[in-house]
Amino acid sequence: MRVPPARPAAARTVLVLSRFAPFGPVVLGTVVLGTVVLGAALFGGALAPHDPAASIGAPWSPPAPGAPLGTDDAGRDVLSRLLAGGRDLTLSALAAALAAAVVGTAGGLAAGWSSGRVGRILTGAADLLLAVPFLLLALVLAVALPPGAAVLAATVCGGAPLGLRVIGDLVRNVRGSGYVEAALGRGERVPSILVREVLPSIAGAATADLVMRFVMALQISTAFAALGFGAEPQAPDWGVMLRQNLPGTVLNPAALAAPATALALLAVTAALLARTVTRPATGDRAGRLPAPSGSGQGPEPGPAHATGGLSVNGLAVRDASGTPIVGPLTLHARPGEVVALVGPSGGGKTTLVRAVLGLLPAGLRQAGGDLLWQSEPVPRGRAGRRWRRRHVAVVEQDPAGTLDPLQTVGAAVLDGRRLPEASARTLLASLGLDAERLWNRRAHRLSGGQAQRVALARALLGEPALLVLDEPTSGLDPAALDRVEEALARRRAGGGSVTLVISHDRAFVDRVADRVHDLGAPAVAPFHAADHTGRSGDPVLEASGLVLRRGPDLLLAGGELDVARGELVAVTGASGCGKTTLLRALAGLGPPAGGRACLNGRPLPWRLADRDRGALGAVQLVAQDPAGALNPAHRAGTALARALVRAGGTTREQARAEVPGLLRRVGLDPALAARRPGELSGGQRQRIAIARALATRPALLLADEITSALDAASAAGVLRLLAALRAEGLAVLLVTHDATVAASADRVLRLHDGTLHGSDPHERIPSRLESNDRA
Repeated sequence: MRVPPARPAAARTVLVLSRFAPFGPVVLGTVVLGTVVLGAALFGGALAPHDPAASIGAPWSPPAPGAPLGTDDAGRDVLSRLLAGGRDLTLSALAAALAAAVVGTAGGLAAGWSSGRVGRILTGAADLLLAVPFLLLALVLAVALPPGAAVLAATVCGGAPLGLRVIGDLVRNVRGSGYVEAALGRGERVPSILVREVLPSIAGAATADLVMRFVMALQISTAFAALGFGAEPQAPDWGVMLRQNLPGTVLNPAALAAPATALALLAVTAALLARTVTRPATGDRAGRLPAPSGSGQGPEPGPAHATGGLSVNGLAVRDASGTPIVGPLTLHARPGEVVALVGPSGGGKTTLVRAVLGLLPAGLRQAGGDLLWQSEPVPRGRAGRRWRRRHVAVVEQDPAGTLDPLQTVGAAVLDGRRLPEASARTLLASLGLDAERLWNRRAHRLSGGQAQRVALARALLGEPALLVLDEPTSGLDPAALDRVEEALARRRAGGGSVTLVISHDRAFVDRVADRVHDLGAPAVAPFHAADHTGRSGDPVLEASGLVLRRGPDLLLAGGELDVARGELVAVTGASGCGKTTLLRALAGLGPPAGGRACLNGRPLPWRLADRDRGALGAVQLVAQDPAGALNPAHRAGTALARALVRAGGTTREQARAEVPGLLRRVGLDPALAARRPGELSGGQRQRIAIARALATRPALLLADEITSALDAASAAGVLRLLAALRAEGLAVLLVTHDATVAASADRVLRLHDGTLHGSDPHERIPSRLESNDRA
């Protein structure tokens, strides 16, 4: 194997610093400052002008030539002791912080993953240590142990329990994410998932915990030294310097101020450096498309500043290097109007609206344009935050992710506002939700469609002057969609508000919007039902006697289901009726209350742990939530390569070589392999999740609303892809609310009132859907 030549030291330095270039001179300056301060603390002794232990004058002499900071209590040069006094202190604090962070992180991983006895024991031990008065514990350790060991033990006992609790809570949240469940579905072992999926996703919190422990260790070491439990008096040590020079503050203030300033600077710099290093490389980034052009119902009105409302003139967005990302956009929305932005996934719709609101992520900047609200410039910075609090409400593309998992539905809708509870309940009911039954539920017990409407109710309850809806139709059945249209019609009738809708669903925006701005949407090549192949062999999946429950609710009683080779079976039904629960049960992520299943004629265990490697790879799930489908710490190519390697028979090098072809297969540019999820649109994330599922070469694909985040062209491309895969024998069980998608299926089943039966794919769900909303 050819070994690449080593880079010169200067080239390596430039390469490291270039990682921070997208963030500008402030971040780069922080990195340089942090490196200088830590370097001075560790290696400053080599620059000391005098022997730190030698007396050069009278005690506490003021600054003078040859002694810029004067002398200390023994006549020693303060500057020399300052330069030499940080090494042992910093190394001791680093060792203690590393030990505490490792113990806390390892304990948090174990406690967060395990919901049984192990988790309870670890959490209980952490709570017990946190209950012990820390000052008393630290003093006992200072008396009983040598200085270095006492600092290490006190930092571990005082810091690791808190780290365990924080990391444990994060792990519990991550465990239910789409990327972790995908790894479980591939059959990866728990230690591998913890190291490769969970730990990278919480690396920022783990790094922050390490920095906190480092600062804590500095404080403990300084306190021990001030109490006489630190290093020997003649040793140069910042903590010892504080104790020795406190009596001479009046004679030479620098002797005390110098070590105090050094300790503070080291702690603050460590925190800033950690924040910079753990900052994502870039934020959300849209694809580069031609400038949008206004089109739709009715002529474009005159400037909004003439009549109030929102006015956007020539808005453009560029990245840190100055490359155009999207725009320019000109848009005018008068009070009472609904204006929509449509276009393909990754076309920059969300990025443009974030620019309007002053919420562009790191790495992107507004490159031009005038923004007016009610004839006044849209403020930025702190004033912009106050403006958004007073006037703006946003329903994000991933509404479930914006709901606090610890809050009930009622608390989430009220959102801390002193508003009548009856108003919130009435608003939920107007959106087709049973407020009485859902009021005390938490977010994890809501379906995707329910979470979307709860987030919308939270935004509407405050009657914001400017409402932004980002992909409000994904995950909604037709009846729920009718309720959203009615809510927007009521808002428009009020006449005093502006609504911006971001969507790829042209049919929806044509019904609700006064004007539609099209961001370079390509011509759609529709998918026709005739394109698919139908059943071509024996059943791949057979399930009978299925009983599904969600808490006390019965979702399915004795359901029967089969899917043959090459067949696409669609499952429809009202939001929350149990469609996702059905797919998760078949995927092994939530065993049903009863029933049996066979895969290719062999019994299929319900639990993942009981499935062999062949069954694990043969059944793959593409979940509904594109935001949680991919690990934010991994590039898209890494996620796909790991799935290819797990499928067997492929080396890492071969897997990386196959990634571009896999991306092309789902209609994506291979260049996206280098991007992280935060740099991709929702539709791009969804297609990468599909590609990851296909990497294991499954016999049965379980697809939950896989076209809901895609524009019409991309959705048609995914359906054509499924048709090609079905021609090769792939069986597909697909959950959808889209009649067009259902029409492409060989058979359509409807989940209704606890039964699973055949249905007309064009049948609309009844408007009173909550009587069937059993999740």
